[in-house]
Formats: sequence, C-alpha cells, structure tokens
Amino acid sequence: MNQNIQISHQLSFIQNIILLLLCGIICATHANTIRAKSHISINGSFTQEKAKEWERAVGNRNQKEEGVLLVETLKSLGTALTELVGYDNDNLTKSVLSAIKKVWRLIKVNPNNPLVNTGETPESLKKYMAQIRFLANDRNCKSPDETFFNGQCLPISTRNRSEYCAEHMGLYDDDENNTGFCDCLELTREQAKSQLWPIYSNDAKVCHPQNTQGPCEIGEWFVLKNRYPQCEPVPEGCPTDGRHVYWNLDPSTAKQCLEIWTQGPCEEGKLLHLEQDTEAQVYCSFQSADSTGDISKVNDPPCQPGSFRDQHGICRSNTHPG
Repeated sequence: MNQNIQISHQLSFIQNIILLLLCGIICATHANTIRAKSHISINGSFTQEKAKEWERAVGNRNQKEEGVLLVETLKSLGTALTELVGYDNDNLTKSVLSAIKKVWRLIKVNPNNPLVNTGETPESLKKYMAQIRFLANDRNCKSPDETFFNGQCLPISTRNRSEYCAEHMGLYDDDENNTGFCDCLELTREQAKSQLWPIYSNDAKVCHPQNTQGPCEIGEWFVLKNRYPQCEPVPEGCPTDGRHVYWNLDPSTAKQCLEIWTQGPCEEGKLLHLEQDTEAQVYCSFQSADSTGDISKVNDPPCQPGSFRDQHGICRSNTHPG
C-alpha cells in the first residue's frame, strides 16, 4: 500500500478511535458506545493492535473505576503518539495529541479522585504529560518543573523568589504554551491566614508586601482595596511592617490598628487570622497556621501576571495601577 494512502487510513482510523474513547468515557449510554464502534474500519497491523487494546478499555468500563479507564486511555494514546513520532505526518500527530489533552482534562476535572487504584499520582501524570507534549513539540521543556523563560528552560518557583525575577516574585508557568512569567509569590492556604499577600504594582511592574510603604510616598502604605492595589495614608499609630491591618472585629465599633497572629482583642486562646479577598480582614480563631495547606492544587493553572489566587482558590485581578 502506498505510504501516503496508508497514513491517510491511519489518520481516519485514529480519529474514529478518539471518538470511541471519548464516547466510552463521556456518553451516558452503552448504546452510544456501540454506535461509535460501528464507524470504525481497521487498516494495517498498527491500527488492529491499537483497536483491540482501546476497545477492551472501553468495553471494560462497567467493571472498572472511571479513573482507571481514563489513565489507561491516556497511556494508550501516549504509546500511540510515541510510535507516530517516526511518521512525518503532523495531522496524525496533532489528532492524537488533541485526544490526549481531552483525556487529561477529564482526569483533572474529575471531582471524585480519578487516580484511586491507578498506581499514579498527580505528580507522576504531570511528568508523563510533560514528556509526551515535549516529544510532540508541543512543549519547550521536558520537565514539568521547568518553564521556558529568557530563551531557556528554568525551574518554576512560585513560593520562593526566583533569581530570574524581582524581589517578592517567583517564576510561574503558563501551561498552555509552557512559557514563563514573573508574578507575586503565592502563599499556602494556611500561610494566608497569618501573612498578607504580596500584591503587584502595575506602574513599577514588581510586587510588594501589603501594608508596607512599597511604591508609595512616605506616610502611605500599599493596600488592596476592592481588589485593586493602591496607596493610602497610613492610619494613625499603624506600623508599615506588613504585620498590621486597619480593621474592626465588630462592625458597630471603629476600626483600629491590629497586629495579625496575636491575641489582640480576641478572647484567650484565640489569635487574629486573616481573610483576604477584596481587602485584608481579620477574625478570631483557635486554629494555628502551618505551611502544609496548599492554596493551588496540582491541577490548578497559575493566575495571570498581576493577579493572585485567594484562599478560596479563585484568581483575583489586581492589575489596576498602584
């Protein structure tokens, strides 16, 4: 068979297999899976082997957890992509890569821990996906822990300052195209209860700790107000040390300068915790902070420059000039 005709058959077959796989995972009824199978015509030993392997995975869906099927499908498509790299056919490679990404998205959004009984972890699958995308020239760096910045692959660092970024900034990765960008250091969920978020100054293009002088004039401090960073006069008696906020625990009383992570006006045994959303608010709680809680889960994409992920996991814009 002419090589171009054979590749054309394989492309058509792969597309039908993708339909079968995604239908087997997503479709609500077994009848839909049967209809998907009826559209498949097998050409060549390569596709016959893959057909048997993938149809078995779909056929066994009722006997396996969905997460197991998703991971097996991801790995099967990854194997196919690895074999296809030797073929000089971009359309075929892109078609399989597109299917891989669809399955990967299903794994990421599955609310019921899709990795149970798969032998995989979020970290191991992130590494696998990075390698597959790198092989398909869809990613610049082979390691999932690196991003492409200043013409080279550099380590991602979101909680510790990157030497390639300004003070209070780390190196993040835009997962869609594996390009790096500098943005404010993130805090864990627990750290955010006792430490103020660094915020981005659109004028200076750098991040500063909240409630410090930052880019502001003497006598002012850099605060987040209604989601936007701005300079405001420092309330009387408040140090600009990034440890004090101007707030009131009781709306019926006047605001006062409060030092976070101290007892302050709280009852004995409680400390002043932070609630950071549109601005820094405080509340009393017995709970003590530690550094283990993760504000951005493994599968969460980074927020864009000049924004931050709050303690609810939501990206908040703060790119208004500060």
